Amino acid sequence: MGWRSVTLNHSYKFMRWIVFALLFVNLVLFAWFQTAGRPAVSPVPAGGTSMVEEGARLALVSEVSRQQLMARQPPQSQPTKPKPEPAAEQLCTLLGPFAEEYQGQDIVERLQALQVDGSLREIEMEGEMRYWVFLAPLNSRREAFRKLRELQAAGVDSYVIPKGSLANGISFGIFTEADRAESLLAELRDQGVDAQSREEPQTYLERWVVLAPGAAEKLAEDFWQQLQAEYPQLDRRQNLCAEVVGD
Repeated sequence: MGWRSVTLNHSYKFMRWIVFALLFVNLVLFAWFQTAGRPAVSPVPAGGTSMVEEGARLALVSEVSRQQLMARQPPQSQPTKPKPEPAAEQLCTLLGPFAEEYQGQDIVERLQALQVDGSLREIEMEGEMRYWVFLAPLNSRREAFRKLRELQAAGVDSYVIPKGSLANGISFGIFTEADRAESLLAELRDQGVDAQSREEPQTYLERWVVLAPGAAEKLAEDFWQQLQAEYPQLDRRQNLCAEVVGD
């Protein structure tokens, strides 16, 4: 009986320590679950406004300077500037025409003495309208000459066009009067020739002294009067610089 009593007493003490240990473990786990994962709360400042830290620190607007606020604002798109309007095409003054080159060169030298820019140029001018009667270009030069022999054998005056937009075509003549061109065209078609006609402006070269834009305004009226006295037929006009000044 004595031995059994001692054994029971030891068992009772051992079970009591196990209960205490389990209770302590439960308390520790309960405290950990209550506090784990919650963000730390900073103390309330004197102004009564709390600040919560979660990642980066939050700042009051009153604590940020004006320069910092401006830096944090998204960049504003710059207003688009209106495209400048294209400049008006410049006008050059033309003096002429001159039958001889030395006459125009003399005017250029006078202008240079007055420090006025001017140059002598040959300018292509349009004359009277011409009317061209022709046969449309053939596939090759060889075929064009074969057709030419057929036409000449039939008594039709013609020749092969050597170059240009109508190269390898057959020309029947160029006229200054539209009636004559229409008469020949009708005659050829009566003979079975599929002829055509078109208007061609007659061009020729003239010598003109070209003054840069604004240069004519630098010359005094006395200069123009003297020039007109020496060259009674002298013409003064304006034209687009791009059309009369080469590259």
